[in-house]
Amino acid sequence: SHMPSCGGPYHVNGQGELLEKEIYYIYVFLLDTFTGLVNILTDIIWRFTGDFMAPDLVCRVVRYLQVVLLYASTYVLVSLSIDRYHAIVYPMKFLQGEKQAKVLIMIAWILAFLFSIPTLIIFGKRTLSNGEVQCWALWPDDSYWIPYMTIVAFLVYFIPLTIISVIYGIVIRTIWIKSKAHETVISNCSGGKLCTSYNRGLISKAKIKAIKYSIVIILAFICCWSPYFLFDILDNFNLLPDTKERFYASVIIQNLPALNSAINPLIYCAFSSSICFPWGEQRSQDSRVTFRERMEWHEMQILPKPEFI
Repeated sequence: SHMPSCGGPYHVNGQGELLEKEIYYIYVFLLDTFTGLVNILTDIIWRFTGDFMAPDLVCRVVRYLQVVLLYASTYVLVSLSIDRYHAIVYPMKFLQGEKQAKVLIMIAWILAFLFSIPTLIIFGKRTLSNGEVQCWALWPDDSYWIPYMTIVAFLVYFIPLTIISVIYGIVIRTIWIKSKAHETVISNCSGGKLCTSYNRGLISKAKIKAIKYSIVIILAFICCWSPYFLFDILDNFNLLPDTKERFYASVIIQNLPALNSAINPLIYCAFSSSICFPWGEQRSQDSRVTFRERMEWHEMQILPKPEFI
């Protein structure tokens, strides 16, 4: 069903029907889960067999898909933050939720496929000095690896982290300003204490949840990606000793980016129980949740937009 308002149509829950933003979260949930499984599973098989036994074409395709999924997982996370930014900061100009989600996801995938193209050229099946046959990077000289990893670090980590941090910072500040403005509006409402209590509680809950969600997402992103790029940069400049401890650390650290994709679905579940367990809620509870979300969106719409945007 649709509820008309000054900001355009807003899709609400029917029987067991999820909100459009929840459909967006489910897409990210599935992508992150698939990314973690593909990257970790292929590495497990490779380490079990020892040598890379598949043809050179398979080597290049596997590496390409691994990199595509990692790029896509990160960029879809950025697109999700952009989607939330538009929904909260500019609700009056917000496109149809499903339409905008599709556009952002399409852009994320296009960038992922484009930025991963060098992988098809760089990686290939080669015989190492110790006689092992591996799917490895083929460089004319090892010095090429440093600029390559620097570019990848910016495309996968530094630029997305900067965008996500800035966007969520604006979103949190917007919710904070709107909650303060809302208190002024509510203080003059004719509903008395009941009206004031309900609306203050609603905005405060949304504000706290947004802050917690943003902090957890950003921290998970930093914790999983920082060791990876820090280790590779130190390794490229030959600042790490060639020991067994370094090898074991490399095995763990090289898989941390995929771990980020495995952690994100758990975070989405923790902050959106209706996404992971939509069938476990009673019908009356669904109706109350729907009403609260409808009221939250409507009340956020009637408040003036902050001047700093």
